[in-house]
Amino acid sequence: MGKKIRFGILTIQNLPWEKEVEWWQFIEGLGFDSVWLADHYADPVNPSGNWFESWSLLAALAVVTKKIRFGTLVTSIPLRNPAVLARQALTIDHISNGRLELGIGTGVHGRDPVYEMIGIEDWEGPERVKRFKEQIEVIDRLLRQS
Repeated sequence: MGKKIRFGILTIQNLPWEKEVEWWQFIEGLGFDSVWLADHYADPVNPSGNWFESWSLLAALAVVTKKIRFGTLVTSIPLRNPAVLARQALTIDHISNGRLELGIGTGVHGRDPVYEMIGIEDWEGPERVKRFKEQIEVIDRLLRQS
């Protein structure tokens, strides 16, 4: 017949660590198929508030869950080294027994205040597409070699 509809939920990584664990285990217990984090360096609503870095948090949460799939919605390529990202993805996928979903995007369209905050150049139009393509090629090559 038809394919099964899958349900996922986006969580926000501004809770104390113990609450993050409780929340993910609760979501898994409810039967959700996936759980997601935002790939931001700071809370978009409260930049000075608590905010866990997404890839570090994924590694930790992989250990405290059993079956739920997870990832970022989506990893922002301008903020990541592609070789390091490929290795992070491989490591977390291994730790989680294959539950990582790797979503990759070009980043925020228009001026992202995070770029200024951390001192990196924003890429415009064709340059953004060119660099995204280059980084995807690096990530793909490294993932296929492993």
